Amino acid sequence: MTSVLSLFCGCGGLDLGFAKNGFEIVEAYDNWGPAIENHNKNKNLIGGKAYLRNLSLESNEIDLNTLPKTDVVLGGPPCQGFSFAGKQRIDDPRNGLYLDFKKIVDYIKPKIFLMENVSGLEKMALSDVQKSFKDIDYKISIDKARAIDLGIPQRRERIIIVGSRIGEDYFVTPDLVIGSLFGSIEPKSIFDVISDLPQPSETKKSINAKNHLDDHFYYAFSKLEEKFINHIPNGGYYGDAPRDKLPPRLQKIYDNPIKYKSPRLFPKADPNKPSQTVPASSSPSIGGVIAPDLIYMNNEIIGVNPEEYTTDNVYTSPNPSRRFTPREIARIQTFPDEYIFTGKISVKTKLIGNAVPVELASSYARSIRDQFF
Repeated sequence: MTSVLSLFCGCGGLDLGFAKNGFEIVEAYDNWGPAIENHNKNKNLIGGKAYLRNLSLESNEIDLNTLPKTDVVLGGPPCQGFSFAGKQRIDDPRNGLYLDFKKIVDYIKPKIFLMENVSGLEKMALSDVQKSFKDIDYKISIDKARAIDLGIPQRRERIIIVGSRIGEDYFVTPDLVIGSLFGSIEPKSIFDVISDLPQPSETKKSINAKNHLDDHFYYAFSKLEEKFINHIPNGGYYGDAPRDKLPPRLQKIYDNPIKYKSPRLFPKADPNKPSQTVPASSSPSIGGVIAPDLIYMNNEIIGVNPEEYTTDNVYTSPNPSRRFTPREIARIQTFPDEYIFTGKISVKTKLIGNAVPVELASSYARSIRDQFF
């Protein structure tokens, strides 16, 4: 099997996508305990053992001589220096973990490496990025991957860099699943991937509920939040609720949209469309998305017709609005139901939201396999 070393592995979305396509994850590393715990808990799906390590070479927690020599190196090092305005240099000291990733690649000398989620990298001059890797005998392809084009029900973009040894061919981007250019195929919607799930439980205390599924539970909103969230229609946001239902801080924003740049706070998902980018927080006040209003009847999900629940131009949800469950977010991130998450809901949400969608990773793994191995 083609061997893989995974750095900054998180809970293993990227690794799982490669494992599904015949790659062997030999070892994986991350500096967050819950990520390692979840990665190892699902070793039956991912393979390989994950280790808790600070991946900064200055920390001395990683010894290059102990790392396995593999065919592929994967990783998503944070690169703070790329995200600042002005001249952005690849050797910016704030990019220490990126530079360490590069040093590890240079030491292992894999046939292929893949680096993802480099925030702001698209702002760099391509020639600077190419030169950085050419210095260690790699040529690279840079792609802004749109999850929606790869059959994933989410409007998420990832920067993907694939490097091949000088002398090998350049990597070619995976074929698109969605014919979005010609509109021939509709992208997957939230409803497409959650419609067969049972009605979720409000808390983990309901774990013995009929048709219970692992991670399919949620924390309810506060009474203050429910007061206005229940009046937000699917696809809407806080500004669609009556002003008098909003708490004072949101009324200020509501009354001064120019001053506050009209932020679309408390967005509620439209089940008939792909999700917005799944954030690493379930709080809609800091980027989270509210689950769509749905009606559960005879173990089936029925979409809500807003006209049926609108009186005097005010919509009211037929059921209390709620957050997405970890399992619903995992479905949107294309994790299989066999992947079981552990930890508090907030930890699970962060793990899933930070992960590379499994099917996005799978698309790149398949292309790398077919082109180079």
